[in-house]
Amino acid sequence: MDKFEEALENVNSMAADERDKAIQNYKDSCICHTCASYTECSKDANEKLFCVTGKSNNCITELKGCECPACPLARSLDVGIVHNAYCLNGSEMEQR
Repeated sequence: MDKFEEALENVNSMAADERDKAIQNYKDSCICHTCASYTECSKDANEKLFCVTGKSNNCITELKGCECPACPLARSLDVGIVHNAYCLNGSEMEQR
């Protein structure tokens, strides 16, 4: 099991309120909103953390750049290099 899988397993084993806080902490450290591909629609829908949540819900339709390989959160979980552009291609687990 790698760091990403361990983090997911850890979050999934939490009680609902703890899990919500952990997800919010991840979202707070997320840099998706700095990417050239991120849209106003994504902002309005509060879409973030695509590496975990998967594809944008019809807000991002074109890859204009990808910050995934440089994302501190992705790097801390050892993801974003092999699989990326999560907003269009799906989560890390979906791409594996």
